[in-house]
Amino acid sequence: MRDSFNFGPNHIDDYVEKVGVDVRPVIECKMERTKLFDFGNRLVDEYPGLFESLVQSPNDFQVRKKFIFPGKGETDMTTLAVTVRGPLFIFPRRVSVFDEDTDVESTKEIVKKGLRLFREIFPLKKIVRVGHVNEYIFSTDVAESTQLVAERFTKIRVGAGGELSLRVNRPVDDYNRIIQLEPVTKLKTSMHSPDRQEVKGYGLKVCVDFNNRDMTQELDETRILHILHDSQQFNDEKLYEFLNGAGEAE
Repeated sequence: MRDSFNFGPNHIDDYVEKVGVDVRPVIECKMERTKLFDFGNRLVDEYPGLFESLVQSPNDFQVRKKFIFPGKGETDMTTLAVTVRGPLFIFPRRVSVFDEDTDVESTKEIVKKGLRLFREIFPLKKIVRVGHVNEYIFSTDVAESTQLVAERFTKIRVGAGGELSLRVNRPVDDYNRIIQLEPVTKLKTSMHSPDRQEVKGYGLKVCVDFNNRDMTQELDETRILHILHDSQQFNDEKLYEFLNGAGEAE
């Protein structure tokens, strides 16, 4: 069962997409509170479907959004985080607890306009790296995911109840392409004992961090969009080859 399991988009239980940029000089949240507040407010005005409420502290700045799923519930999530490194745009795509997809707009469009706003408000900041991070949780059904990872990617024998995680960078000339695998277990409350948890199924958390290697030059909008395009192509095609052992993910 484990050997024959094939990962695909239809196995995605949970999915969060992130785009973060590294800027120089770094952001001083305490000193640039007014600019950050302006940046957040303008994003809320431009994209209310993703940005809603501002949260500011001495060391970071966030924008949050309440996602409502009629008849199922709601969840409040961070959709923008700004630290000393720079802004991080967060796109919840699928929420496992509600078994629902969100209707958030295009990543490229929001990042493009968001970074135009950022450069307008912070004209002295230079963007030197863009990282496109995709975090998935795939259901592996009854296939025990720790053993699946051990057998498909290593020669390590992992006994019952064992743990295994994997991190690999498969760089090419222009990009780092980092893939992290972490088996997870789905639990449910026992029908016979409310204090006891039973295994409902298995899954695999997969994090793909795709970013430019050269940080010596400022990235313009064209280059940023090119990075996002290449990253999406890697996620849509080569990632599944890698997960299924069908190719070299090149």
